[in-house]
Amino acid sequence: MVDSQRLRSVPEGIQLVSEVAAILSRSHGGTTHVLEIVSYFPVDVDSAGRILEGLEEFQGVKRVQKDSICYYELENPDLFSLREIDIEKEEHLDDAAGFMRALSTLKKDEDWVKKVREQHELLQIAAGAKSRTIELSHFTSRSDIASAKIQSILNDFAAEGYISISYDENNDTLNYTFPQFAYPKRRMQHNLSLLERVETKNPVRPTLWLYVVVAAIILLGIIIFSRL
Repeated sequence: MVDSQRLRSVPEGIQLVSEVAAILSRSHGGTTHVLEIVSYFPVDVDSAGRILEGLEEFQGVKRVQKDSICYYELENPDLFSLREIDIEKEEHLDDAAGFMRALSTLKKDEDWVKKVREQHELLQIAAGAKSRTIELSHFTSRSDIASAKIQSILNDFAAEGYISISYDENNDTLNYTFPQFAYPKRRMQHNLSLLERVETKNPVRPTLWLYVVVAAIILLGIIIFSRL
């Protein structure tokens, strides 16, 4: 599985995630959260989460907990967002060559691609629910993902503080509470379509060039030796 820290080492990835976080927090009174931010990118939740953790090093960026769910407060969003862009039209991903190269590398891992698709499908279902607290059956009735896999994904979200889990003894059901956010199906389809279009490029191996150089040297040596 691809390391979720990989995007954190890509400058343009950090810039784009922090920019979207700033725009969202500005529209929400200075607060946003990981699930909302990742809905604007064709990446897995943890990759975006690791970048946001890195932003905590900046003064004025704080991770706070409300109702067992983690949020991010940005006191000065303008520090991270200087461009006039419309993230609802995906303008933040225009001319993002560095980010796309990183995405191309990540896409080489088929398990990672599957993870992204499954996570985004569940996020879109959660965002469209009438209540922030959702029963497991709400997901299983709207997705072809196996019930055990859905529980595993949601448990991972809860372990990171992205959502909270509670057990209803009276109804013998698991309830998952999500933070408030919007994730229209159109945006999800755009994310997955973008991921699909990204080309996976394998770098040229240095050993191939080494063989070419060695062969050229040997050939040159033969030519020189034959003229002696």
